[in-house]
Amino acid sequence: MKRQLFFWLFIIIVVAFDSLLLSCKGKGFFEVSEVSLVISDTDSFYIDKHLVIGSELRKELETLCDNDNDNLLTDKNTRHYYRSGNAYLWINRLGVDSLKTESLLAHLYSVTNMGFSPDAFDAKSLSDDFARMRNHTFDKDSNTINKVMARMEYRLTKSYLRYVAGQRFGYVNPYAAFNKLDLVDTAATRRYLGFRRLYDANTLRPDSAFVVDALGHISGDDMDEFLKASRPQSEEYAELEKMLAETTDRDRRRQIICNMEWLRWHEAEPPVSEDGRKVVVNIPSFYLYAYCPDSISTMRIGCGTIHNKTPLFSSKVERVEFNPQWHIPMSIIRNEVAHHAGDEEWFDARNYYIAERKTGDVVPVSEVSRQQLLSGAYRVSQRGGEGNSLGRVVFRFPNKFAVFLHDTSSPGFFKRKIRRVSHGCVRVQRPFDLARFMVGKTADKWESDTTSTTRSRSVDPRVPIYIIYRTMFKEPNGEWGTFPDVYGYDEIIYNRIAPFIKKET
Repeated sequence: MKRQLFFWLFIIIVVAFDSLLLSCKGKGFFEVSEVSLVISDTDSFYIDKHLVIGSELRKELETLCDNDNDNLLTDKNTRHYYRSGNAYLWINRLGVDSLKTESLLAHLYSVTNMGFSPDAFDAKSLSDDFARMRNHTFDKDSNTINKVMARMEYRLTKSYLRYVAGQRFGYVNPYAAFNKLDLVDTAATRRYLGFRRLYDANTLRPDSAFVVDALGHISGDDMDEFLKASRPQSEEYAELEKMLAETTDRDRRRQIICNMEWLRWHEAEPPVSEDGRKVVVNIPSFYLYAYCPDSISTMRIGCGTIHNKTPLFSSKVERVEFNPQWHIPMSIIRNEVAHHAGDEEWFDARNYYIAERKTGDVVPVSEVSRQQLLSGAYRVSQRGGEGNSLGRVVFRFPNKFAVFLHDTSSPGFFKRKIRRVSHGCVRVQRPFDLARFMVGKTADKWESDTTSTTRSRSVDPRVPIYIIYRTMFKEPNGEWGTFPDVYGYDEIIYNRIAPFIKKET
C-alpha cells in the first residue's frame, strides 16, 4: 500500500515539474514570471518592517510636483509625467533599482569635468536618500519610507532628463538667448518693430518624442549606454574638457565652459558637402576658412556692427556675381535712405536708383516721396561697377536676412583687429581668391575685366557655408585660437548657464 502511494505521489510530482518546465519555456529556468514588482496606487506592502502605501506614494509625488517651481523644459516634462499618473520608473516593491540609480549618480557626479556642479542635478540629495533606502534608515518625519521613495522617484527622473537633454542638445536654448536681444526700430521715430532675429541655425531641441524615448530607456536594459551616448562625441569637445581640467584661471574657465556649450548644439539638417569643400565664417576671429579635402585657406573678414550683428546660420553658396547690383535692405532704407527722398543729387552721387517692386520699372527719384519709400512698394538699388558697396564680387546663398559674402569698395578696415563694419553682411579680404575656390578659372577672367557689366556663375556643386560664433576655435594649424567676445554672446550664455556652474572657490 505504501509503495503504491509513493508511486502515485512520484508520478504527480513528475507531471507537475514537467508542466512547470513547459510554462517557463523561453522565459529562463525557474523565472517567476507571474510575480509583478510594479507598485499600484492601491498596494500596501512591507520593505523590511516599513510599510509602503501606494496611495501615499502618489500623494507625495503630487506634492513634489506642486512645490517644484523650476522652469527648465525637462522639469516641466517631469511634472507632466507624474501629474498624469504614469507608472513608476525607478522604484518597485523591492525598493529602488540600485544598478540604474548608481549608474545615473555616476554620470551626475561627472559633470564636474565640464565645470558644472552636481548640486544642479540633486546628486547629493539623491545619494543621501539612496543610502536611506539601502540601510532602511527611515524616520517618522520627513524621511518616512513613503516620502523617501517618492522623492527618489521624482528626483531621479528630473535629474536624468536634465542631464540627457542638456548633454545632447545643450543647457541653453540659443533661440531664446539670441533672438530677443536687439530691437528693430526706425531711426526717425524709434518706433518699436519687434526683435531682430540673430540665430537661425536650425538647431535641434528636446521635443516630446525625445522625452518619451529617453524615459523608455530607463525601463529598458540600455540606460547606461543611452547616458553615455548623450555626451558630446566630438574631438574638439574632449580637448576643451581637458583644457578645463588643466586651468584654474577664472576667465579662462568661463571661456572654455561657454565654448563647450556652443559645441553641444547641433543642426537638424546641416548643409552637406558633395566634394569636400565648405566655408566657415567665425565672427569673433574675424576670419573666413575655406576648406578643401587637401587644404585650408584663410582670409580676413569684416562683419556686422554691434547694432547690426551678422546673424548665425548655415546655407549653401549657389552663385557668384561679378559687378553685382546692391538691392538695399528695407532696414537701411528706413534708417538711412528715406529721409533723402526726392534728393536726386544725393541718389546720383551714390549711383542709387528707385524701381517699383511689382513691375521692376525704374521711377524718377523726384517722383517718390519718403512715405512711398517706407511703404515697401519701391526698391532702392545701387548699380554695379566702381564704387558699389558690394565691390566687384558677391557670393549669394539662401537665408532669411538678405545677408551674403561680398567684396568691398573700402578695404582699409582690414588692417584693424576688430572689424565690425557692416550692416550684417560679411566682407571678404580676397574676393577673387574665394571666387576661384567657388567657380575656378572663371574668376581669373573677371579679375582682369575692367567693364561694369554684371555677370553671374552658378556654384556646382553647392558649397556649404557656416556662419558661427566661437571665441575658441581650432585653427588650420591644429592650434586653438582665442578671440574676444565681440557681440557679448559668451556672457549671455554664461549668465544663462550659471545655475549649473560649479561655484569658484
